[in-house]
Amino acid sequence: MLKRVTLPVLSVLVLTTGSVLQAQPVPEGVAPTSPPAVTTVLPGDISGVLLMDTRANAWNGLNRFIDLPPGFSGPGFLPYIPAEVNFARDIQPWLGDWAAIAVMPGGEGTGSASLQEKAVMVAPIEDPNRIPNFVAQLSAIQGQPRERQFQGVTLLEWPGPNMARAQQKSPGSLKSWPIALNPLFAFKQSKWLKGLPVLAQTRPILPDATPRAPEQPAPRPPEVQGTAGLAIAIVPGYVVAAQSSAPLERWILTKDTSNSLARDPQFQRTLAHPESGRSLVMGYGNFTQLAELSSASPLLNQLVPLPASGDINAAGGELGTLYSAIDLMVWMEPQGIRAQSRGFYKTPATEPLGVPTPNPMAARLPASTYFTCGGSLNWWQAIGPILGQTFLTLPGLDQIPEFTQSTLGLDVTEDILPWMDGEITTFVFPTNRGFFPTVDETMKLGMGSMIETSDRQSAERLLTQLDEQIANQLSGAITITRHQINENSVTSWEVINPNGRTESVFAHGWISENTLMMTTGLGPFQELYPQPAQSLANAFNFQAALEPLPQANLGSCYLNMGSFLAWVNTFVPPEINASPEGQIVLNSLGKIRSISGTGISLNTHVQWDLFMLLSPRS
Repeated sequence: MLKRVTLPVLSVLVLTTGSVLQAQPVPEGVAPTSPPAVTTVLPGDISGVLLMDTRANAWNGLNRFIDLPPGFSGPGFLPYIPAEVNFARDIQPWLGDWAAIAVMPGGEGTGSASLQEKAVMVAPIEDPNRIPNFVAQLSAIQGQPRERQFQGVTLLEWPGPNMARAQQKSPGSLKSWPIALNPLFAFKQSKWLKGLPVLAQTRPILPDATPRAPEQPAPRPPEVQGTAGLAIAIVPGYVVAAQSSAPLERWILTKDTSNSLARDPQFQRTLAHPESGRSLVMGYGNFTQLAELSSASPLLNQLVPLPASGDINAAGGELGTLYSAIDLMVWMEPQGIRAQSRGFYKTPATEPLGVPTPNPMAARLPASTYFTCGGSLNWWQAIGPILGQTFLTLPGLDQIPEFTQSTLGLDVTEDILPWMDGEITTFVFPTNRGFFPTVDETMKLGMGSMIETSDRQSAERLLTQLDEQIANQLSGAITITRHQINENSVTSWEVINPNGRTESVFAHGWISENTLMMTTGLGPFQELYPQPAQSLANAFNFQAALEPLPQANLGSCYLNMGSFLAWVNTFVPPEINASPEGQIVLNSLGKIRSISGTGISLNTHVQWDLFMLLSPRS
């Protein structure tokens, strides 16, 4: 079962992040009734493709949530095309309906080619008479291109000093991200934004009337002069762009094949998705090819960390042998943005499927919970491969196996995980008590987990051993005490703070016959047990976050973005709050009320759903 749920759910998160500010409802009557034309000129054996609706009327509802700049016309950009080319004036008048960002299949001798060497943007031309002006605009910005012929097609290549400098950095450098995968392309670069993805090739999109200070071109390092940062080809019906000519050449060699993506049965299954008619972003990929590409491309592994083709997951078996294809849809619900990713098995599942559960632990959590994530052990062990690693090698968890072995003489996979065979829920919530407020009074939060088990005896044996080891090894620093709460015994680890007061920093106890709860202190434990003052299950924001999603049989997660940001804002430096860039980011994040997700295992595929609940623009 585990091997069949380790599909990269991060594909939902990453691709939704890149399109979250664009996705809006498609008006009735404009939904595609057949494969987008651009898919007829893409090869059927393509590694992956992201399709973006480029029709202006599909974006009319955008200002429901966002204050749009004057002259904005959705989607507002084309991947790889410099932002100085005015989209509304110089691109949209000639642009067709769907543009594609495709990862071309590798030809002979290109098996180890990276994402940058295979990614290409293909945009349909509706009015060819406007193309000369578009090329002139590119030349005015990039300079005169170098022209050469390939298979009868003229390729235009521009040196890209900014991109060339980025290429001097590591292949995974954030500054070398293509604009197609850069959700912050419209924000200016500033000191505090250094860690965020910024496309070196582009500058912010501004309305025509907005004055721009003259810029002096940065000196180009001699050793990288002539490195191509932009290459385009124009063929009947299409403009094709990439970071270099290599993917353009691959596309030219395959565009006339009768075995097009539009004819591929697996892609046709994606088009048959019930939400394809109103999706503004659609994705499709050959799982095996993407896994192979992630092995050769550190950049792809950072963006969508697929397991490499040879990676073995915790249960054994190669992921590449389980899945044939993955797909993605992003569309708009009345209250926010929905995304769904599916991973299709090569052979149907024969194992029993999990029974959908309506968030069984939500009633035990407070309505003020910042974050909670819960599900079966399959759900939790799937999180590791989602992030490109096994669960117990993730940062922060990688020391657990060695620690438990050396201090307790227990093996995690043999002595601990087997009894954790029920629902496993983790949570973070606001509190003034427990470990974190003791360490720092501004850290007003508590953490914990609830674990269901059918083997309480093994769990109690482990907890007893853990208490004894802590008492022996940290004698004088930590005291183990027992407390009675609602006639149940709760174990507390306690320390003396600098003021001489006793503080509980860890607590564990049974809240039902088969459910263990652990929290960062006795105070947080008492706030949740026997029950919180107001439960999360009855909270309106939580109900609104989960209502549009299918009921999970693997697990679900919920982030109360409003409450979480209110807490985070207490740590934001004043200069960020006062800066225009900071206001843009904080105001945009402030529109998000919650982010929720569920995982479902079905006979034919595993499915991950994401919902972002938004506040309408006031």
